[in-house]
Amino acid sequence: MAFRRLILPLAIFWLLLQPAAEVRAELVVVVNARLGVAAMTRNEVVNIFFGRNRQFFNGVEAQPVELPESHAERARFYRLLVGKDLSDINVYWSRQVFAGRLQPPVRVSSSEEVLKWVVSHPGGIGVVDLAKADARVRVVYELTP
Repeated sequence: MAFRRLILPLAIFWLLLQPAAEVRAELVVVVNARLGVAAMTRNEVVNIFFGRNRQFFNGVEAQPVELPESHAERARFYRLLVGKDLSDINVYWSRQVFAGRLQPPVRVSSSEEVLKWVVSHPGGIGVVDLAKADARVRVVYELTP
């Protein structure tokens, strides 16, 4: 009997010590559904978001959009895509802009704004939580840890 009285408090104590499972959104790269692009490779996504490619393979001008720096999904996107922190990404873009070579992706305030941008621009491409992607856009790349 004493054994049973000891088990329950120990089990509860053990559960409290376990780290809470983090619920994370599954990030996906989406494009305008009418673009005609079914899938993209990691390198293609990197090249568009870093301004190295300004067009999709079908000749349509790429128009990337991203969340603001303060948004956790933006930091996670770049960490998963290229393994870099936002400070490294900001340094890259500062150098490109200062040299007059490239402009960073357009920034909008929310995932819904990302979707609106992608839908309203023929070459729109952005990153959202998979649960927010709908029929207006096409998922072309899934970011995996």
